[in-house]
Amino acid sequence: MLRVPIDRASPGMSLALPVLHPARGTLLLCRDYILTRTLIKRLRELEIHELWVNYPQTEQIRKYVSPAVLQQQGRLVGLVARTFGRMHREAHAPLEFLGYRRALRGLLQSLANEPLAAAYIVELGGSAASELRHAAEVCFLSLLLGLKLEGYLIDQRRRLNATAARDVLSLGLGAMLHDIGMRELRPEVRERHEQTGDEADVEWRQHVQLGHRLVSGVIPPSAAGVVLHHHQHFDGSGFPAAGGAGGAGLESRGLMGDEIHVFARIACVANHFDRLRRPLDGRPISRARVLSMMQSAPWAARFDPVVLRALPMVVPAYAPGAIVTLSTGERAAVTEWHPEAPMRPTVKVLEEAVVKGSRRAEPPEYDLRDRGDLSIVEEACQEPQRHTAGPFMKVGGDGRIAA
Repeated sequence: MLRVPIDRASPGMSLALPVLHPARGTLLLCRDYILTRTLIKRLRELEIHELWVNYPQTEQIRKYVSPAVLQQQGRLVGLVARTFGRMHREAHAPLEFLGYRRALRGLLQSLANEPLAAAYIVELGGSAASELRHAAEVCFLSLLLGLKLEGYLIDQRRRLNATAARDVLSLGLGAMLHDIGMRELRPEVRERHEQTGDEADVEWRQHVQLGHRLVSGVIPPSAAGVVLHHHQHFDGSGFPAAGGAGGAGLESRGLMGDEIHVFARIACVANHFDRLRRPLDGRPISRARVLSMMQSAPWAARFDPVVLRALPMVVPAYAPGAIVTLSTGERAAVTEWHPEAPMRPTVKVLEEAVVKGSRRAEPPEYDLRDRGDLSIVEEACQEPQRHTAGPFMKVGGDGRIAA
């Protein structure tokens, strides 16, 4: 199975994973469905960015992708869609707190049952500006980070016993609802931010207090704290000011370091990753580039260094199923990823066969951890500058790849 950008999909490809509706979480297309030109056009209109398609001799990738996890993600999307829809219609629509808890528990159980699938592999569709897509992605990534950082959570939440300290249910809930205060902003304020991306906009910054007011007393305090503090930065920048969070006699600065709840520090990293990955003013940027940006100045100072170090361990820079170009010019599929060496996955060359003398052999597979002479120079992603390097390989109806 391979992960193919929607603008490189072609008729005859068969789906290796179901496709969910990006705005409802409901099933659009089943596994093994054969794509047509009309269907691809419709999926593009729905702003579905990528498809997983069948391809021979890459079945080892399937262990990283869980249909059960995908189904639970869809349930969460559906819950948030219904909540946001009610809030459009009713000024004081109640939050489905119990429904969120059940859906999050189901997702966490699926991740526990399939630990190899506990990585940020399958991304949801939808526009960069979609609050639904953003909420679901930040929730899922925050949960993955929380699960990876169990020991750190126990250290940071010392007032709780170990079992309670590493429980990430409230983290997921707060991350899912982190931008709920956007609903309380005037439309012109939201539109202005979508056009400018200006995080210094005083009116736009109020969404964290507005959201906190909506959820306080309805969800646990640690979850509500994520809503209030997901824009607090580890270096003391960000907002709201400490005094604005209810402190007395504090100077007008944001909280910093360990003053910020660990759940909010995790959600801050997840929120920035998704915003950088899918900027409002352009097409998606590659994971590798975003990870590099976040670990460099000026971004790195904003994040808890422990959480930032964990990010590449749950977000593969080159995810299994991705199609990449090697420094040799060969096209290859990423078949294995290694958390300890996230930039050096195992790849398999995408050729029908390799001719050795008079016999045909398997395409070569390279573990880049052992091949210092090889590197990945390009990924077949949606980043604009990546699309000028020649034709993309297509998977035909017979499962073969053609130039």
